Amino acid sequence: MQLNVSKKVDAVPFSGPDLQTQALREKVTLFAVAIAIPSLILIVWEMTTRQGWVDELFLPSLSGIVTEFFAMIRKGYAGTPLVVHVLASLKRVFMAFSIGTLVGLLLGLLMGYYKYVRAAFYVLTEILRPIPPLAFITLFILWFGIGEVSKVLIILYAGALIVMLNTISGVQSCPKDKILAARTLGANDMAIFLYVILPAALPNIFTGMRVALSVDFGILVAAELLAGNQGIGYIIQDASTFFNVEGLFVGILMIGFFGVMSDIILRFISRRIVHWQG
Repeated sequence: MQLNVSKKVDAVPFSGPDLQTQALREKVTLFAVAIAIPSLILIVWEMTTRQGWVDELFLPSLSGIVTEFFAMIRKGYAGTPLVVHVLASLKRVFMAFSIGTLVGLLLGLLMGYYKYVRAAFYVLTEILRPIPPLAFITLFILWFGIGEVSKVLIILYAGALIVMLNTISGVQSCPKDKILAARTLGANDMAIFLYVILPAALPNIFTGMRVALSVDFGILVAAELLAGNQGIGYIIQDASTFFNVEGLFVGILMIGFFGVMSDIILRFISRRIVHWQG
């Protein structure tokens, strides 16, 4: 005796637009959450200064800072247009970041891949790593003068060390089975380095670059405090000297703004290159 049992199963249609709508709503919600706290801080900031709860000598109002910013745009600062100050700072930080990234990347790849190179630079790296870059400012002035070279080099040193250490970590985190599989398939050292180790190290490399860029902007301010008359750091130093608190906050907020925008650009490049991270 044979039983024929048939069961009809209704297929559930794939709803692409619904998933897209849900993803869009989630992005909007996350964006709203991300700006909620900063917006609340700005509102409280303006209210406390407007109501006189905080002396504007210690914390100026946001409206006063905005007014000072537009005054700088119209009249410049210390006889120099604001755009000249901004471009001088950006030139220094991106020149130092570019050269420092190349140096740190090269040393990091070599030290991560070749154990003898790592052994040769190990002691020097471990000595320099805990020393803050600002400790070398006086030496850099003695060695390279008070011009652009010393400013760029102190920023370069700060970023290059970070990129180098993250690159070493990325190279050493490459799974050994992938390297062995590539050798089994007949790949030489150069092919393994370019197509196995370097892609595996890229996430760490970009992480190091982002951290280095933020540190470079921080060191920029200290570097420009040294015998300069152009740059955002000079604005901060000069405004502090004459108790121009609004001008001081304009300089601080400009550093933060350009740092955030630079990080956004670097994250966009990272997602394009390291696309397999998602």
